[in-house]
Amino acid sequence: MTLTPDELGGGNDALRHRREDLERSVEISSIDLRYQHCRLSHGPNEQRLLSSILEQGIHDPLLGVIRDNAPVLLDGFKRLRCARKLKINQVPFRSLADDEATAIIALMRLSNAKTLTLLEQACLIDELRRVHKISVAEIARRLERGVTWVSARQGILGELTPLIKEKIMSGAFPLSAYMYNLRTVRRLSSVQPREIEEFVSATAGKGLSVRDLDILAKGYFKGGEEFRCHVQQGDVRWCLDALRQVSDSGAAAASNDDERKVLIDLEIVQRRLRRLPGMLATPKIQSPAFLAEVHLLSGGILRLIQPFTKAIKDFYDRTRPQESHRGHAQERHGDPRDHAVSRD
Repeated sequence: MTLTPDELGGGNDALRHRREDLERSVEISSIDLRYQHCRLSHGPNEQRLLSSILEQGIHDPLLGVIRDNAPVLLDGFKRLRCARKLKINQVPFRSLADDEATAIIALMRLSNAKTLTLLEQACLIDELRRVHKISVAEIARRLERGVTWVSARQGILGELTPLIKEKIMSGAFPLSAYMYNLRTVRRLSSVQPREIEEFVSATAGKGLSVRDLDILAKGYFKGGEEFRCHVQQGDVRWCLDALRQVSDSGAAAASNDDERKVLIDLEIVQRRLRRLPGMLATPKIQSPAFLAEVHLLSGGILRLIQPFTKAIKDFYDRTRPQESHRGHAQERHGDPRDHAVSRD
């Protein structure tokens, strides 16, 4: 028997009785957690939930499906972890359908009430595709969504390396920081997936806000190797202090026309230096007239590179944050490696 969304939502008395027939109390030790990797963990939310359960108990049943007489959990992992901490042995459980695939579909259709993130939706769709062998078109039909909606979520999951996915799903790195910052960085520049992974690995689990991660990403992907080394070594508090003033001041960073021109030109040079190597390597660049022209231009650039490199290096050295600034930041914040968030 499969429940419709109206039946799952309550409906009239008869439908409510049908729903309640599928509810039961189950032993925590009997619950199958095979879909735990599809759901995000979030420490602060769990702490608040723990306090609520301690005072009022678990009112909303955990959701899933019964398979071989054992409950398979799809929704309620936070409640389950809280129950374990509080030594609660039995929890209310509601079966959403007669089989796993239909239960996953039912949960996703309920996501307006039981909110699933984009990544959780993507993981559940991946389960439907890989494990239950359901086509994208069929998933879209059963969810009453467009094929594009389903494919877009598949694409998100395909972008993530195993390390990045693990850091996000465990709650060590905010999903929103990836979706609205790192994903954009990857699309709009020549930043490689390996570089994104290194940044996530270096900053995950340090209790940084999305705003702090946005600031750090700007310096990490636009700055030099020295800044990257500081981030990779865990010196994020000093890096944040060095960047925050520039980030907060925005367009006011340049106080006169000369400074504005320098900022604009440096941005242009940086973008071109990232883009040109890949463009020059393409086999499409081969026409004789073009090659003759580009040879002359390349020769002129090579003559300018040495003085240009020296000028940039001297300017970089003059503008780097002072060691006294770094020491002051560490004095106020302590060793940044001591700021890691404690997780279950």
